[in-house]
Amino acid sequence: MSENNLSPNEKPLLSNEDKIHLEHLLEKIRPLLALKRLDNIVDLLSLASDTVDIMDNATVEKLAVAFEETLIPVWELTTAFNMAKKESLYQDKKYTLGATFSLLKNPDTLKGLTIVLRTLQIIGENNQKIEV
Repeated sequence: MSENNLSPNEKPLLSNEDKIHLEHLLEKIRPLLALKRLDNIVDLLSLASDTVDIMDNATVEKLAVAFEETLIPVWELTTAFNMAKKESLYQDKKYTLGATFSLLKNPDTLKGLTIVLRTLQIIGENNQKIEV
């Protein structure tokens, strides 16, 4: 049946407004189809869907913990860097080698420096050549 011959109980599948929106969407997708880039998007969505299907709650929790354990140090480092940068912008003191070394008198500086040096030491230990 054509659209004009529909019975009162039957509604068209797409309204005129829906057709306009669909045409607009097709105009936007046309370059992706021509360059076969839509295939990449579909593959990515398929991968995400498959990943969701095969993951159980334990795996999701492990990923969440790993994400948090990665994010927290990065967040702290970024925050500390931004605080130090802002402080240096608003301080009118001269920067000399002596002023820099005076930071070592602060126990918090020594604690942070110890953490950095210990981290570097662990990285060095892990990168030793394995001798058989």
